[in-house]
Amino acid sequence: MARDDISRGEADRLRALGDAARLDRTFEIIGDKGAVWVWGDEDEVLFTEDGERRTLLPVWPYATVARLENEGEVAGEHAIRIPAKVFLSEWLPQLEEDKAVIAVFPVEDRNAAVLDLADFRSRLTAALR
Repeated sequence: MARDDISRGEADRLRALGDAARLDRTFEIIGDKGAVWVWGDEDEVLFTEDGERRTLLPVWPYATVARLENEGEVAGEHAIRIPAKVFLSEWLPQLEEDKAVIAVFPVEDRNAAVLDLADFRSRLTAALR
């Protein structure tokens, strides 16, 4: 298991939460663990697009939940741990340039929430205090 990871049973319990509860738990966990998980390979991170044609970066609070949503789709892809402070200082400015938004804790094509970068930054900063 990856560092900051959880059991399959705990992952299934988190995945079963309603959207609002998954959103709240995501920021609690990221604040506690100090990391955000994305999905990708050595060269690229996975982005998706919604019905409004917005570019979305999916994020998860643990590697296991990211893995349960993505593993096996493309060989070589895996959960990637990003320290939360690095996400704030390096990733968010780049995402802003790319005009992307954040898809929080997607489960079976259902996001807990889609947050613009200002809202995500505000919530993440508060969680890290």
